[in-house]
Amino acid sequence: MNIDNSKLVEKIEKMKKEKTVEAQNEVITEILRARFLCPIIIDKSLAKNGRVEIKKDTKIQFSIIKTKEEKTYLIAFTSEAEVNKWQKNPTQQSIIYTFEDYAMIALNNENLDGFVVDPMGANLLFNTEMIKQIKSNLTHESTIKKDTEIEIAPIKDYPEGLETKVKDMCNNLGKINCAYICQMKQEDKVSVLLVIDADGNEKEFYSSLAGAIIPFLGEYQLDMVALSSEIGKQVKSHFEPIYVKEGQVFKG
Repeated sequence: MNIDNSKLVEKIEKMKKEKTVEAQNEVITEILRARFLCPIIIDKSLAKNGRVEIKKDTKIQFSIIKTKEEKTYLIAFTSEAEVNKWQKNPTQQSIIYTFEDYAMIALNNENLDGFVVDPMGANLLFNTEMIKQIKSNLTHESTIKKDTEIEIAPIKDYPEGLETKVKDMCNNLGKINCAYICQMKQEDKVSVLLVIDADGNEKEFYSSLAGAIIPFLGEYQLDMVALSSEIGKQVKSHFEPIYVKEGQVFKG
């Protein structure tokens, strides 16, 4: 599987040497951007041409690690080489997961204490309290300065997998009615702008969306606003939604 977490590995090594808050924050930034290999056990009969198609009703058994303190962690690998350090098995299956994927599983399962990155290498633990703290800082709500000129436009060099991930997250969260994506320029800052309309307060969904989307942004930054905001209304008048909830009557 083609993933590149070289920046994350570099930042982890730096953090272990320097042990500073700045170095820790750099690791967290890369953790949010990373795409990990998650080892799983799955019915071999589902494999076709070396690939497994995972559907909503597919049963997946996750590989875990237990510590001497009886703590249970999911495993996140930064590369195939790290997977092979742990278990070199030609029949081993892996799926690509992000921080948000691990967070959702760990925080919704009382039998899990978090996840560990490269247990045979960096051995970096993220327990549930750390995961909650990171998620609480993931708002990415756009703040528009007064009298600042805003430019919105189609995204140049559209990041691969971004649109699919947004649609999947909107479906999984269940309460998002529609979503728009475009490029926003504010002064010298260029970002991907995600606009959503949801049942309830849109801000409730920002951290989950940000955690899932950041690994697919490439060099872009992320901003999010509600459809009811002024910038949201501008986006609605210029773009078509990339996602509309099934059964939702969309009034463009």
